[in-house]
Amino acid sequence: MTAPKKIIYRVVSGAISVAVFVVIWSIASTLFNTPILLPSPTDVFHSAMSMLYEGELLIHIGSSVKRLIVGMAVGVPVGALIGCAMGWFPTVNALLDPYVRMANSIPAIALIPFSLLWFGVSEFSRYALIFYTVSLCVLLSARAGVRSVSEIQIKAAQSLGLGEKEMFVRVVIPAVFPSILSGVRTGIGLGVMVIVAAEMVGASDGLGYLIMEGRSHFAVDRMIIGILGLGLLSLFLDRSFTYIVEHVMPRWSTKRRVGN
Repeated sequence: MTAPKKIIYRVVSGAISVAVFVVIWSIASTLFNTPILLPSPTDVFHSAMSMLYEGELLIHIGSSVKRLIVGMAVGVPVGALIGCAMGWFPTVNALLDPYVRMANSIPAIALIPFSLLWFGVSEFSRYALIFYTVSLCVLLSARAGVRSVSEIQIKAAQSLGLGEKEMFVRVVIPAVFPSILSGVRTGIGLGVMVIVAAEMVGASDGLGYLIMEGRSHFAVDRMIIGILGLGLLSLFLDRSFTYIVEHVMPRWSTKRRVGN
C-alpha cells in the first residue's frame, strides 16, 4: 500500500470510528433520557465551544501540557542515565535494583499525600509526581536496552582499545537510544494519567482540575470535556512524538523500532 493510500485509509478509518462512537453515545443519551447525568454529544460540543471561545479550555490544556513537559524534561534524562548505568555496571544494578522493583509497584497516586506534605500544594509537588512516573518508565526501558546491546558491538569496541567507561559513553548509550525512545513514548501516556491525579488535589487549573470541578458542580458536560481532553491530548502527544522521531531521527524511526 502506497503512502497516500495509507494516509487516506487511516483518515477514513478514524472518521468511521469517531462517527460510530458519537452515534452510540447519542443513542445511549436518548435512551437514558437524563441529560444531567449523560448529556448528548451536541450538548458537550456546545459547552466545549463555549469554553474554547472564552479561553478557559485552552488555559486548562496549556497548564496540563506545561506540567507534563517540565516533568518529562527532568525525568527522561535522569531515568535514561540511571537505567543505562544499571544495565552496564553490575554493582550499580545490585545497589539500585531492589528500590527500582519496589518503586515499580508503587503508583504515583499513592505518593500524593507525601508530595503534599513535603512540597505543599504547589506546582513542584505535581512536577515531582510526573517526574517519578516518567523517570521510572524510561529507566526500565534503558536498562533493558543496555542488556540487549549486541555482542558484536561490544567486541568491536574492545578491539579498538576502548575502556569500560569510554565504551559506555561512546557505544552503549547510542545503541540503547531506541529503547529510550520507546520508554519516552510509554512515559507520555503514563504522564498524562498522572496529571489527572496531580491536578485533582489543590490545583486551580488543568484538565484534571476541570474534571473535579465538574463533579463538584454536577456539570457532567465539563467532566466529559476534561476526560475527552486528556485522551485527545495523549493521542496528540504520542503522534507528534512519533512524527518527530520519524522525520528528525529517521535512524531510530518508530515505524521500525518503537511501533506505530
